Amino acid sequence: MKSVKIVTILTILGMLFITQITNAQRRVVVKTPHRTVVRTTSPRVVYKRPTPVVRAVRTLPATAVVIKRNGIRYHYYKGRYYRYNRGRYIVVTAPRGVRVKVLPVGYRRIVIAGRPYFYFEGVYYVPVNNGYKVVEAPDNIIVYELPEEAEQVEIDGKTFYEYDGKLYKVVTTPDGKGFKIVGNLEE
Repeated sequence: MKSVKIVTILTILGMLFITQITNAQRRVVVKTPHRTVVRTTSPRVVYKRPTPVVRAVRTLPATAVVIKRNGIRYHYYKGRYYRYNRGRYIVVTAPRGVRVKVLPVGYRRIVIAGRPYFYFEGVYYVPVNNGYKVVEAPDNIIVYELPEEAEQVEIDGKTFYEYDGKLYKVVTTPDGKGFKIVGNLEE
């Protein structure tokens, strides 16, 4: 009789402990009218590469364009944005709001709700007077290639790709394998 009480008490304590661990690892998905935000309350976001890829070059061609945005100098060349740091130019994500006169070679045109977007290597542009402006990625857009810097991540056992804070999920379309934006990754 005494051993039955001990086993029952230990079982109840074990179930309470497991419930607390399970609740600590749950993720919350908040849907807003404009986007889905993935928040995780535990370190369950696992990056597949142990160190991020940093691409840098020592020099840029003389034809690279210097763009200032919020007091920061960016260099734009062939669809890539660079910042100077300690003797080299590091590839960075495109700053929102920057305007360019010509789209890079190899861009893709995507129409969502009648509005044209232009996509190149993780950067989304919309047409403006005499050029194109870098904008936030539209919700639920599907693209067919991601930049090399996109990282494969695992969130609660599901695989996604992350680039510039956006989470992409692999989807199958009539045109083949695509990547659909399903949310934002908040740190």
